[in-house]
Amino acid sequence: MPPAQLKETTMDPSKRVLLRVEIPNNKDDTKEFKKTAKLVESLMGRKPELRLAYIQENAKFVRDLDV
Repeated sequence: MPPAQLKETTMDPSKRVLLRVEIPNNKDDTKEFKKTAKLVESLMGRKPELRLAYIQENAKFVRDLDV
């Protein structure tokens, strides 16, 4: 994202929206919880190599790409 676009969107407090996302830990859905938690950590965590791996693994499913 170009710096000007980043400034206009993400960095401008009057235009951004912060949302809190919680993953309920339901004992009946432990497998689904772990799967979701792993995906969130991969995409939002501190290890960029996990994001890159996700992108590479899922690039074949992209239909529309705005470049």
